[in-house]
Amino acid sequence: MIEMPSLPELTFEESKHVYRLNGVALPSVTTIMQPLSDDVYGSIDPDVLNRAAARGTAVHNAIEVYTKYGIEDIQQEHRGYFEAFLRWYKERKVVSYGSEIRLYHRALLYAGTADMAAEMDGEDTLVDFKTSSSVQPMLGGVQLEAYNRCFMSHHLGEFKRRAIVHLKSDGTYQVHHFVDASEYWRVFTALLTVRNYKLKFKK
Repeated sequence: MIEMPSLPELTFEESKHVYRLNGVALPSVTTIMQPLSDDVYGSIDPDVLNRAAARGTAVHNAIEVYTKYGIEDIQQEHRGYFEAFLRWYKERKVVSYGSEIRLYHRALLYAGTADMAAEMDGEDTLVDFKTSSSVQPMLGGVQLEAYNRCFMSHHLGEFKRRAIVHLKSDGTYQVHHFVDASEYWRVFTALLTVRNYKLKFKK
């Protein structure tokens, strides 16, 4: 079992989506990955993206409440996605170590929130839930590896498995595994390097 972090020095201002370490703002994994996200989602109508984001937030909140308190609290319009989560949770013999886990990297100073750390099929797995119409492989592995490296930077352990659980409106799910950790990490650190370089010229 991988230890869950206790990081009171890290705060999150939800309305602005800003992480702060001892009061100093840190870039988020989402912000750092923006060039990749723009390539995937840049041509999609913003209203469509906003509806998808609202759906994802509702389902993620319901998952957190269920794993912490055993309570099922989900709007009827999103019930199918939650049923998909419950099916995955039971079929894959999931034991949740923690959900909505706020993290930061001690050396590289970025932050983010991992959806879930869990035992799945008997193995420690870092999980990200998606309720979108499809899973974007260009993004998933990079995002998960960025979170994995946060755990490692605090000496909390390393996840040997990283997976996206794609929850669908009809109550079914698919698990997508990401195994090429070295490539994903090279991509993420390259994105971080470019971001930091650009910021030097904005100060």
